[in-house]
Amino acid sequence: MSAHEIRRHPDGSLDVDFYRRRAAKLRAQAMRDVLATKVVPLAKALIAVAILAAALRLVPAADGTGWNGARTNGNAVAGPPSATIVSGRS
Repeated sequence: MSAHEIRRHPDGSLDVDFYRRRAAKLRAQAMRDVLATKVVPLAKALIAVAILAAALRLVPAADGTGWNGARTNGNAVAGPPSATIVSGRS
């Protein structure tokens, strides 16, 4: 078994702050690794699904009624075309 050098203060006590900082650094690196390997690809997939859902929602209907169904504001003609009245002529 190999002997590891243990960090100590000049008075002989263990340098606990050194080991605490090293553990915090390793913990932060582990969290970054998990974020890069697990969370980012999942977030990319969820964003792609949201974009596809939005695109499908905005696709015009097959019957040509517009993006979100029939329109009632005059853009969609429901019956036969009516005669247009021009000002000043009968």
